[in-house]
Amino acid sequence: MAGFFKEPTLRNEQVLGLKYTGREDFEASLEFFRSLPMEERLYLRRNVTKREIVEERIGEIERGLATGIVAVAGERIVGDALLFVMPHGCSRRTGEVRLLVHPDYRGLGLGTILARELFILAVRKDLKKLESCVMETQVGAKRMLERLGFVQEGILEGFVNDLKGREHNLILMGMKL
Repeated sequence: MAGFFKEPTLRNEQVLGLKYTGREDFEASLEFFRSLPMEERLYLRRNVTKREIVEERIGEIERGLATGIVAVAGERIVGDALLFVMPHGCSRRTGEVRLLVHPDYRGLGLGTILARELFILAVRKDLKKLESCVMETQVGAKRMLERLGFVQEGILEGFVNDLKGREHNLILMGMKL
């Protein structure tokens, strides 16, 4: 999926680059994930501070299971978005949205910009629904998804454990396309 590049302007007038995630982003991705505050990394689905996990993620992109978009400021990744789609089965027309923005770039519209790009990708892939999951304590993430048109579809009580092993409720969010 080469060739995608955009230069959106944030609310603070800073211009960033957006591009598809590729193998060349491995080290910068690892650095991005490691730069996130520990209390936020506790909520991630996988421990993306480990080289082997970032390698798995890049492999999913290379195999076509996911499409990633990174926001870059200079050479530094400051936002990461992923649209994960199962290639077959009953979920093949549903995409899962995963989105992270570095704390220094929150409140500037970057999350919305990245989410819109994932939405465009989903429409191009002829998906019928997008979903995203957040832990109940991730109030800001839930609010952003609601602003984008996602609605709460359910709560799974005590369904997930953070990286410290604490139990949390998982909120299921969805949006029909």
